[in-house]
Amino acid sequence: MGNVVFLQGEMIDLLVKNKEHVDTYLKWINDPTIAKFISVYIPQTLEVIKKEWFPEYLDEKNIWLEIWHKKDQKTIGMVGLFKIIAPYRRGEIGIFIGEIDYWGKGIGTIAVEMMIDYAFNVLNLHKIVLEVNVTNIRSITMFKKLGFIEEGHLKDMEFIDGEWTDNKIFGLINKNV
Repeated sequence: MGNVVFLQGEMIDLLVKNKEHVDTYLKWINDPTIAKFISVYIPQTLEVIKKEWFPEYLDEKNIWLEIWHKKDQKTIGMVGLFKIIAPYRRGEIGIFIGEIDYWGKGIGTIAVEMMIDYAFNVLNLHKIVLEVNVTNIRSITMFKKLGFIEEGHLKDMEFIDGEWTDNKIFGLINKNV
């Protein structure tokens, strides 16, 4: 199939999910370091990934894209808009960098900026929200830097590393609509 660029950037492109990369996805979500931040609690199989990540129908409520590192010519993570509710013009955003060597390099910020631009300027969404675990300091810092405002706090939402942890809810409003 090859790579299909959906959104183009300088350092990264956001690609349509590629079935040829399914082994990479499987590696990421079965890595405990990654899985704890993306709410994957049981090991996943190749068959499950193929079925859930590549449905046989067009899903206009969930858009997940690969983060393609142009210089290194590899997929390093995923970013998505999901639970899109068109009449209310809102959706949720999520991201993970599956290749740990790329953490802390600003790539996640670039990918989220690209998705925000797409959400607000192409889909004409009014609001983007997210829920993040309080232990995920990198994500919280990134989303605050991008202008997301904390809107809520949920107690004892996830059991991580042997203890109950809270989640925070953040939102970003498109001031142009």
